Amino acid sequence: MTGDRDIELRAFVEAWQVAAARLEALRREGLCNVEVADHIKALNGAFEAMLARPAKSSSGLVEQQAIFARKRNAGSVPPGR
Repeated sequence: MTGDRDIELRAFVEAWQVAAARLEALRREGLCNVEVADHIKALNGAFEAMLARPAKSSSGLVEQQAIFARKRNAGSVPPGR
């Protein structure tokens, strides 16, 4: 039984090694064929929208940490987490 399972696992690992190499090749090919100008145009609306928003006075990190502290003090967060 163990021998059959080992063969299956080796085949599985080998298949993913082949797939990983192919996926990496596709990723590299995609990066080499990027039309930067097209992507900039596509993102322009998002940039414009962010510029139109009023600036935040805070990133929210202070508020987030305060929430975590309250939960920790209430006992809903285990110590050390």
